[in-house]
Amino acid sequence: MDNLEDNLPTQSQPQPLPPQDDSLRHLVVSILVLVIVISGTLNVFFLRQAGAARQELDAIRPQVNAMMAQYQKTLGPAMEDFVGKLKEFARSNSDFAPILNRHFSTPGTPGSASAPAPPAGVNKK
Repeated sequence: MDNLEDNLPTQSQPQPLPPQDDSLRHLVVSILVLVIVISGTLNVFFLRQAGAARQELDAIRPQVNAMMAQYQKTLGPAMEDFVGKLKEFARSNSDFAPILNRHFSTPGTPGSASAPAPPAGVNKK
């Protein structure tokens, strides 16, 4: 057993790399530099796009706020009034009740076609 340890060559100084290994190292370093440059360029592009989107949002925000205010003052109450009148009509005309329930039922009511499924992990009792 001692003979095996004596036969191992000892390297006191590292040997220079063969030309193939040196060119491979140069290629890997070049690719790494290229990846860093490309990722930096993409980051700058995304930063500019975020700034442009923020400017567009700031320009559109007053128009959207005006539209929301108009909806809340006029269209929203008118639509709620219309649905209320449809519900009153359905009470007096039973033929219309299934149609109303199909389109305007609230989630969780029996016969609701648009009732959402319960969240995952919730057990029914």
